[in-house]
Amino acid sequence: MISLRLAPRPMLATRRNIAQSARSILLGALALIVSTAASAHDPVNNVVANVQDMLQAVYENPGATDPQKARLATLAQQASSDLAPIQDRMRKNHAQMFSLLMAESIDRNAIEAARAAQMSAAEQESRRSTQFVVDVAETLTPAQRKAIVERMSQPHGH
Repeated sequence: MISLRLAPRPMLATRRNIAQSARSILLGALALIVSTAASAHDPVNNVVANVQDMLQAVYENPGATDPQKARLATLAQQASSDLAPIQDRMRKNHAQMFSLLMAESIDRNAIEAARAAQMSAAEQESRRSTQFVVDVAETLTPAQRKAIVERMSQPHGH
């Protein structure tokens, strides 16, 4: 009968290496999540960029009247004023969530509270953004709305 026996020292080293690798993978994954979410996926900037593209399409439309342009400028200013504090709160909630995830110990209740706050802010942002889009749509003629939708359907809004 052949007996294979591993020395206790290499086994401890292997367990230690596995634990260190697992910690490194976890920290790497969290760092990737933080960097990706912080830079590549900023829904706040996406909303602003889409609104700017839509308004640019209106301003470039030869059929847009001066009263329409003035009304749109007013609507955009009001929406920006209303959205700014919501967007700031969303950024702070986002940062808080990642701070909680990077903490020495995980506080599930605090993480859930941060998630709920972020969802509430996102709902407020969505509601106000939709109100703005509808206000803009009501300011335009059906032909102008159709032209803008066609423009926005093309790659990069062009």
